[in-house]
Amino acid sequence: MDNATAEQSLQIKVPTLKLKEKIREYTKSHREQLRANSLDALRFGIGEIKARIQELENLTEKDVTGLAGRIKRRKHATNEDMYRLSHAFLQDEKNIETFNKIPGAIQVLVKELTGKDSERQLSAAECLCNLSLGQAPVCEKISSLAGSYLVTYLHTTETQLVRICLWTLANILATGHKGATILMQMQLLPQLWKLYTDDEVADTLADFREDAAICLHLIALNSEVLLRKEDRDYVFENFMGKNPTCLAAEYHLQIIFHVFFYVPELVANFNSSQLMYLINYSLSNICNTKEFKTVSQHLKIVYAIRVLANLLACHPNSYSLLLQQLSLVWHTNLGFILNTLFGFQNVYLTQELLWFLKNILNLESSLNLGQNNFLEKLNICKSNILDQMPILNSLTTESMIL
Repeated sequence: MDNATAEQSLQIKVPTLKLKEKIREYTKSHREQLRANSLDALRFGIGEIKARIQELENLTEKDVTGLAGRIKRRKHATNEDMYRLSHAFLQDEKNIETFNKIPGAIQVLVKELTGKDSERQLSAAECLCNLSLGQAPVCEKISSLAGSYLVTYLHTTETQLVRICLWTLANILATGHKGATILMQMQLLPQLWKLYTDDEVADTLADFREDAAICLHLIALNSEVLLRKEDRDYVFENFMGKNPTCLAAEYHLQIIFHVFFYVPELVANFNSSQLMYLINYSLSNICNTKEFKTVSQHLKIVYAIRVLANLLACHPNSYSLLLQQLSLVWHTNLGFILNTLFGFQNVYLTQELLWFLKNILNLESSLNLGQNNFLEKLNICKSNILDQMPILNSLTTESMIL
């Protein structure tokens, strides 16, 4: 991959650190909304709330050491213990490091997570979630000790527990390969996929598609390291289950691309139904996305173009299917679509489109379709395209797999 392509690739990936920070803010805001009013009001009188909040916002490493030592001695953690630890972990990563150094402390949280008391179970899950905002060694320990439970609870009826488990899994997946690999060995991918493709969910509280998508997104970006053959086989058999118009659909082609398109023999094995699905999904993303401003819009359009470009390279017969669907379903043509996308005037998208255009022109020539004036129909700077065509023509088909 050349420097320009590498730079382009960076523009559409969600950087791990930024995603981790997003998860931190996401978990913190939701937790405060769900618990602050009810728990604080129940525990303390009105006059005590202000002082209590100040205390929770100033928990030190010494406080964490004391709490960790206490729950270790008792082999049990109260809701109050875990509530304070959760706040401490959010405040300072040093508090996480301190807790992780206390032998046996995490095991107590895992014990509460797997216990029969539902309130303590939820408190333990929240505590582990905030703990997973630490560095790789912490996440590896959580994966080893609690990973199987986090995966199992993805299908519990307690919706808040499911969501917290998803946040914890995302934190671990975003932190390092070792902790993530441990999770993958626990059949994580099939469980995430079921949540992600459940487009019939009616209860908004039980709608986990966005959170599952973030986890799958992280797995896909590290697919060469994390995915086993059985994981790829599962996705291969089930990737047609996602509706392009439903929640979190913008991640779908990105996930598929990183799972399959770096392995050309897997792409070559796509059957006619899978080819048609990918073409239709890509066209839905392109035709229904009217701007190119947000991350969601970038994901939809860029990966639609990448998928189509590589399908043309690996399955030349897919070109006729593409033209057919454009005409019969979308009542438009390829020239109009390209003009619309070039019209966004985005340098990274333009580069993707040039790769796509190269494959189109190669097929036009090899199939003798006679559209020699195809370039003239495009409302972009002709010299810009023509200047770059010699570079594109010098590249092999294999290099089209970005």
